[in-house]
Amino acid sequence: MTKRTTDRISAIRCDAYNDDPLRVARVEHSLPPKQELERTAELLKGLAHPVRVAIAAALLVEPLCVCELSVLLRMSAPALMHHLKAMAGAGVLDVRKVGKFAEYYVADERVKAILDATRKKPAPIGGACS
Repeated sequence: MTKRTTDRISAIRCDAYNDDPLRVARVEHSLPPKQELERTAELLKGLAHPVRVAIAAALLVEPLCVCELSVLLRMSAPALMHHLKAMAGAGVLDVRKVGKFAEYYVADERVKAILDATRKKPAPIGGACS
């Protein structure tokens, strides 16, 4: 951490709750690097639609082609391709040629963890400031 960042962090104070002036510094040290945060945000954007979540859930079972996904999700191929393109661009999916067909599969192992986490009852998130 640079001196400038350290100075900025040490200057942050909370008038309502300030019994531990090192709280912000501890949180700052635990945050992932900016590049990792950006990659995660891009991945989440790639899943940020109910159809895309359904596509990802299906492809976690096994890779499928557009025709199969179209039947499964009861969608036209052009509408489905719109979502597949966005998901591939975000790094959620990848495609491979299998004979004459293109088969889509989940390219990022975090997708399974994200979908699994959202199926469970969320734990309450607590904090000092509210």
